[in-house]
Amino acid sequence: MPLRWMRSDEFGILTVVGQGDIGRQDIEDYLSATVREGTKVHAKLVDLTVGNLSLDRDDLESVARTVVEYGVGGDAGPVAMVVLGALNIDMAVLLKQRVGARPFRVFTDPLQARGWLMTFRYLPAKPAAAKPTAQGVKIVR
Repeated sequence: MPLRWMRSDEFGILTVVGQGDIGRQDIEDYLSATVREGTKVHAKLVDLTVGNLSLDRDDLESVARTVVEYGVGGDAGPVAMVVLGALNIDMAVLLKQRVGARPFRVFTDPLQARGWLMTFRYLPAKPAAAKPTAQGVKIVR
């Protein structure tokens, strides 16, 4: 699974890490999972610094439409996407241009991305009884 995510941040930030080639289906599956798991409202730090966006023109348009639909109703949290490499930066910027006015920014520095997410006052509080959760991550005890 090229996208792994974890909700363990005390500020309610969902951290998403991409590794290897990340395609349209990977992104759409991840967005669907956040709806199922109730984490759609969380701010998302999407770290693709060790991943590659593998999207052709049609995939990019499809992902952009899906992200726009995902944000309808205003209950989707802000997205800070961290990317490296000219092609990934170009793809991320093209995606950002297509998703419209929702809070979505592209960064090359994870600390700057996290700082921007922290400016949002409506971040959900840490659930009192919930434990950190992970999806797509093997937990070793």
